[in-house]
Amino acid sequence: MPYLRMQWLMAVLIMLATGWPAFSAADDAGEFLVEDAHAWSDAGLQMLDARFLTRLSSGAREALENGVPLVLEFQVQLVKTHKWFWDTVDVDLTQRRQLEYHALSRSYLVKNLNAGTQGNYRRLEDALLAAGTLQNLVLTKEPLQAGRRYIVRIRGSLDIESLPTPVRVLAYVSSAWDMQSEWYAWPLLR
Repeated sequence: MPYLRMQWLMAVLIMLATGWPAFSAADDAGEFLVEDAHAWSDAGLQMLDARFLTRLSSGAREALENGVPLVLEFQVQLVKTHKWFWDTVDVDLTQRRQLEYHALSRSYLVKNLNAGTQGNYRRLEDALLAAGTLQNLVLTKEPLQAGRRYIVRIRGSLDIESLPTPVRVLAYVSSAWDMQSEWYAWPLLR
């Protein structure tokens, strides 16, 4: 119990010292839901399309509206299944999207940190949908082993490590900042 009081006291002191709003007071957790996902083969390449519906926690949303950029990560794995041994991850990709709010123009900027592209959106919902859309993602150029079973799995998360230090400390203290989905998996059809 004293440990929890010390954490709370440290969070309050940091909040007061830095002048940041009470981001740790987030009362609802955010989530990543997979709306659609499928993989296919095209000219020897294994490809993936996926769409996440993302809802920010109140703390993350408040931070975003106060000028703190958020980085959303979408992890994709191609896993080789084994009958008698542990499954092995053959491909592990991370797609990163940075979401920013510009108060002067009242618009949201979504940067694809992997491809270097970006787009502007008037509504947060549109920006989150654009950030959570993965299209024509190449899983692997290598041929898959014949006769082996593979599964594809994906999940989304908020990258807390990319937050500015004062906000990062508050995000570690508040469980409402924990935005990571469970794995969504399906068998790869060939």
